[in-house]
Amino acid sequence: STQSTWASYFADVLTATTPMVLFIGPFSSGKTTFINYLLGGDYLFTGPEPTTNKYTTVFYGQETNQLSGRILASNPSLPYKGLQQFGNDFLESFSGLQVNSDILRSVTLVDSPGVLETSDSHSRSFDYVGAMKWFVEHADLIFVMFDPTKLDAGRELRTVFQTCLKGHESRIRIVLNKSDSVGQHELMKVHGALFWNLSNLVSTSEPPRVFVSSFWANPYRPNTNHQLFETEKQALLYDMLYAIPMESIDRKVTALLKRAQDVLIHAAIIGTARQKLPKYFGKRAAKIETIDNIDQVYAEVQAKYRLPAANFPNEDEYKKFFTKLDLYDFKKLKTFEENGTIDRLQKAMNYQIPGLLKSFTSEAGLDPRKSNMLQRMLERQRKEAEANKAEAQPPPSYLFAPPVTQYGGQQYIPQPYGQQPPPPQLDPSQSGAYPPYNYYPPQPQYPPPSAPMTNPPQPSGPQAPPSETTDRRPSNS
Repeated sequence: STQSTWASYFADVLTATTPMVLFIGPFSSGKTTFINYLLGGDYLFTGPEPTTNKYTTVFYGQETNQLSGRILASNPSLPYKGLQQFGNDFLESFSGLQVNSDILRSVTLVDSPGVLETSDSHSRSFDYVGAMKWFVEHADLIFVMFDPTKLDAGRELRTVFQTCLKGHESRIRIVLNKSDSVGQHELMKVHGALFWNLSNLVSTSEPPRVFVSSFWANPYRPNTNHQLFETEKQALLYDMLYAIPMESIDRKVTALLKRAQDVLIHAAIIGTARQKLPKYFGKRAAKIETIDNIDQVYAEVQAKYRLPAANFPNEDEYKKFFTKLDLYDFKKLKTFEENGTIDRLQKAMNYQIPGLLKSFTSEAGLDPRKSNMLQRMLERQRKEAEANKAEAQPPPSYLFAPPVTQYGGQQYIPQPYGQQPPPPQLDPSQSGAYPPYNYYPPQPQYPPPSAPMTNPPQPSGPQAPPSETTDRRPSNS
């Protein structure tokens, strides 16, 4: 069963399809809305409540059409044949959607069910972790999406990171969606809290790339960092439409090269072990001794073909393999060497398979830079940015969050930093004349004074001139 699973995995990886982009995250974190935004229309149902309870793959088609999971898994031209191992319950929770969208000419989008906070009260009808691991292994790019109000990592999300995403950190991108739902200062705190939670989930020394924006077609909320959001959107689109398709080609060639090396190692180990067995007498004892000393066979193969020891499977796997199959049923290594099988395999590993990359990069149709799709996506981003800029109000440049003070029912908010009026000119000879160090503009009195009179009455009659001996200093009483 293990051999058939790996054969299916290898066949699915080499299937000629566009790169796969997988979306993972809690419920209502904006995964489906993000996909609709990339497609340029509401093709998938969305709502404030949890709406996605199945895996949905969205790929290119001339007409919009929905396909069931059974059809997708049985189609040999699609890389979903390996999903049959999860049974009929999973195929009922798997569907496909064909959409005539430009972005689907370069990538295939996969929407996943929302990650549950706890897996005890809500059980899945299929192996959720196993299916998620399959999609992660076949995905070229993985977006893990978070909401500013949903940063905690529940039990199921921890299992996904520790079981499914481990070893694939280079393909993970973190998306802090709905970033315009909080203010600028709160966004900094949310960003720090997100990194703090991810530090317990991602075991690599370098943290994954985090995109901060709001991925939908609606305008941004006022008093938010629109320029940052648009810059992050453009960086994400460039990463998805340019970098990932080129890396997908390299990944397929690398998988083919690794497969060829595994075949060479397997043939060399079995052939070398078979070559050590006698022809007539002492067969049983020799076979047991060869299996027990399989490490010597490993060392001989590594030295002869100059193969790194890290690429060899665990010795216990071959010991179990030889207990199920008779070693005398295999051919000797010199048989493969005499008929040229080993030589042709080494030639393919050293020259033919690496040469595929050169032929792929020289193909004009596979280079996203030579198409206008990325430019059209960026042009749409630019128009949305101009619309957001026209509707938005410039945010106040507060150095800190503005304090609010209540005085007799009136609310007083200090002016933004750098816009305070100058301090009052007081007499230095007066006690307590200097303003305090942390100066704020004048505040309303308590109780608040009555409304000033517009035309105060003037005193009538002649006024005596001030006396020269009159003390004009304010009284301290």
